[in-house]
Amino acid sequence: MLLASVCVNLGLLGFFKYYNFFVDSASAVLSEWGLGISNLEIILPVGISFYTFQTMSYTLDIYRGKLKPARSFSDFALFVAFFPQLVAGPIVRAADFLPQLEHRVHIRGANLWAGTQIFLIGLFKKLMIADSVAPFVDAVHEYPGYYSPMTTWLCVLAYSLQIYCDFSGYSDMAIGCARMMGYEFQRNFNMPYLSATITEFWRRWHISLSSWLRDYLYISLGGNRKGHLRTYTNLLTAMILGGLWHGASWNFVIWGTLHGAVLALHKAWTGMPKPAFWNSGLIRVLGVASTFMFVSLVWVLFRAQDTQTMEAVYRKLLFLDAYGAS
Repeated sequence: MLLASVCVNLGLLGFFKYYNFFVDSASAVLSEWGLGISNLEIILPVGISFYTFQTMSYTLDIYRGKLKPARSFSDFALFVAFFPQLVAGPIVRAADFLPQLEHRVHIRGANLWAGTQIFLIGLFKKLMIADSVAPFVDAVHEYPGYYSPMTTWLCVLAYSLQIYCDFSGYSDMAIGCARMMGYEFQRNFNMPYLSATITEFWRRWHISLSSWLRDYLYISLGGNRKGHLRTYTNLLTAMILGGLWHGASWNFVIWGTLHGAVLALHKAWTGMPKPAFWNSGLIRVLGVASTFMFVSLVWVLFRAQDTQTMEAVYRKLLFLDAYGAS
């Protein structure tokens, strides 16, 4: 039953979200022999990435004995279809949501006030910051060859601000909306750009996804229990699949691969002896700066529409195309 549940969930996600991606990738190879596979006109169901992971957590937690099945189908349906977080997260686990249904939920003034504040903070992030920065970022990525390297650097930093305020803003609005109705969601972002290491970054960024990948994929693959090489492989695998979860593109695969590789390097580094000054405030500041710079540079893969745009932006960042159209 567990295998059937996982296969159905991943099968639906794979078909709707990744069928054409894999067909395009396979066609590039098959075309050498004069073969090809036709794409399908598939309409992607809204929020499928989120409720697929939510329903999988339900099944896996029951299988592991960490959760009792829902009391009724209506409780399970409410968990899957609860609207605030359905489109853009956070990923809500059944172990956090279903116990809240054991008691009658009342609309209370304190929850309305707290939820409204959280919602408005998210709305401010989204409308006033993310949407204000977006036109500049869009313009540079549409015609990267027409902008100077310094403008492109500003664009990369601006996109780091945009994606944080956009994504955390949506999460805050979902958390606030649920709170108004009396439901508690876990925090999804915790000032991630103040992280001094890439490991710390993933403990603070999109917490519901990173913890899901850790608990249901990384640990299931063996975690750090089967030697150093296996640990690094598990980290890389989890992040590659996490990158692919964000979108059906090789850009996301490369993005996940780079994060996984740096996570593995940091894991290896943490096991090495450190000099006495390593815990100083200066090292912390340098760690925050270098982590933010790495994350920002890799966001280029996340934002670029295709490999040509990605290459053009990186050439500008490296001052290889200083002037004029590329």
